[in-house]
Amino acid sequence: MFLCLINLVAIFVQVLRFLNNLTMTKYIGILYFILFFSATTFAQDDPTLFTVEGKEVGLSEFQYIYEKNNGDKADYSKESLDEYLELYTKFKLKVQRAKEMGLDTVAVLQTELEGYRQQLANSYLTDKEVTGRLMDEVAERMQTDVRVSHIFIANPKKGDKGNAKARETLDQLFIQLQQGKNFADLAKQHSQDEASAKNGGALGFYSAPLPSGFYNFENAMYSTEVGKSSKPFETKMGWHIIQVEEKRPALGERELSHILIRSKVKGEEVPNAKERADSIYQVIKAGADFSDIAKQHSDDANTSAKGGYLGFVKINQFDKAFEKAAFALAEDGDVSSPVESKFGYHIVQRKSSIDQSDIETNKKRVKSKLSKDDRLSIAKKSLIEKIKKDAGIKENKAVLNEFITKLGQDFYSYKWKVPPMQDKELVSFNNNMSFTNNDFANYCKKNTRSRLKFSKDKVIGAAALELYDSYLDEIAIKYEESNLEKKYPDFKALMREYEEGILLFEATKMEVWDKATEDTIGLKQYYENNTSNYNWEERAEVETYQIQNRDAKTMKKIIKSLAKWDSEKLMNKYNVGDEKVIEVSSKTIEKSSKAAKGLTWKKGATSAPDESNRSFTTIQKISKLYPPKAKSFDEARGYIIADYQDYLEREWVKSLKSKYSLEVNQEVFDSLIKK
Repeated sequence: MFLCLINLVAIFVQVLRFLNNLTMTKYIGILYFILFFSATTFAQDDPTLFTVEGKEVGLSEFQYIYEKNNGDKADYSKESLDEYLELYTKFKLKVQRAKEMGLDTVAVLQTELEGYRQQLANSYLTDKEVTGRLMDEVAERMQTDVRVSHIFIANPKKGDKGNAKARETLDQLFIQLQQGKNFADLAKQHSQDEASAKNGGALGFYSAPLPSGFYNFENAMYSTEVGKSSKPFETKMGWHIIQVEEKRPALGERELSHILIRSKVKGEEVPNAKERADSIYQVIKAGADFSDIAKQHSDDANTSAKGGYLGFVKINQFDKAFEKAAFALAEDGDVSSPVESKFGYHIVQRKSSIDQSDIETNKKRVKSKLSKDDRLSIAKKSLIEKIKKDAGIKENKAVLNEFITKLGQDFYSYKWKVPPMQDKELVSFNNNMSFTNNDFANYCKKNTRSRLKFSKDKVIGAAALELYDSYLDEIAIKYEESNLEKKYPDFKALMREYEEGILLFEATKMEVWDKATEDTIGLKQYYENNTSNYNWEERAEVETYQIQNRDAKTMKKIIKSLAKWDSEKLMNKYNVGDEKVIEVSSKTIEKSSKAAKGLTWKKGATSAPDESNRSFTTIQKISKLYPPKAKSFDEARGYIIADYQDYLEREWVKSLKSKYSLEVNQEVFDSLIKK
């Protein structure tokens, strides 16, 4: 059973720690390259930077790892490039050794690699072709606000016939628009959105992403030219035709607070509302705190206690006059003069803003939202249809119909069994991958829940065809996943890095880690040759006393005795019967350790009483001092093993460099140096 992805992360951290002697920051940087960022298409004319035993490594491969690991600090200095060239050539030498050892042919490792491939492939198409494209699309759209009008016909609750009637109505209106009829006039006459119909269908400005269920509306909004009308389209509310009135750079979002002075209460005019708003505005202009004034004077009960805070506001969210005033504020902290809405007079303060002009920032903002949006399933379905078309899918409907004729009412039950059938090709892709009637039958058997959801009144053939459509989608994805290396160079590169990482781990385990832990003779010899590296510095035995809290007089007496007596005498004095007033523990610490902080380094010295715990007081006391001395083999064993691993690693790399030819194209390397 192959390791899960998180275990592979741990593997690579170990590999890079022992093989490359870099800081942890560099390990993680390389790790991210190996696991996630090998998205480089190596062009055929990519110059060769170096070769190992004649195997070429392109300049772009090295440059990619260098940039990804260093980020903004990739300064292309000779020093940093030399360091990374040394790192990566060692990496490739070890991989060459692993292949010479035949590790790339070991069945269990091949199975493990295939497991990783399946994990990656399962999400790769969705992440790259669906989510990635949608993120790019919505991030770009977020840069533009679009003012639209629409004609709307709701879907009657009469099933498919009702929907068809709504679509037919809009089709007729679309023809009239094509013939030159005025959009606003048709909206007033026919649109079922009463709020906008009276204004000729005007909806105002919108910006992506629109809520789930309105992806088609968003598509029409951004794909239709200004002054033009879209073709009829459906959303979760019904059918629409839109006309694009205007497009502008997106205003983004504003974080706002406001003070509301109501002009009407229960339909009655409030006298002097405008004058009151003006006077409050003048007080704020004079330097009064906006939040304090909002708490005292705002008539908005929902926000006044919070200093008038409204949060982040988008376009088309509030009254048009309010929106215009809010988005006209140029700087954070700016305050508007009173602006009138149907609720009264507002004084608006800008607290901050979100700029939507940067695509990469937009992507980060929308990424989490896409997983809950219907556009994801729409885009995935579109991808599947494209796969089918590109893959030259061929279906044998006669074989499908033959299967359907074998189905009875038990198809809707748990008891249904796959009927005996001669294996016949049902579906094929580009004549190089095919699926049979029995493959589909087993799919139906496995998807019991799907079969049981059908009403028993449903015609069995119709139910089977629904399952068949789902089956086609599934095998289309399976076909595309089988060709990922051919179609996507970045996936191929990623799989190469997985393979090399697994081989590197196994080779290092055999050549370094296992030897370091199992070679007792070599380990002891290494210790004998380097004994001076394993020393205890000056140490002390420290006793920790926990004294149950007593009255102040008793505590003072105990602490005074502690400074003069040893632990045995102290406990004999105060631990009477079963009552343990004092408990003592002991440990040995080095002078430079954190545990020594706050202690005077001499025998008998005590720490200041720690009274942070209500139940007891803690005091530390140095009872013995030990001079520096060499550590025994057993005392230093953990350090010796780590150092011995480093030694074996260095020796291994040295032997690999003498064993395999390594040629660097200095001219290509020098072309990278910028300073």
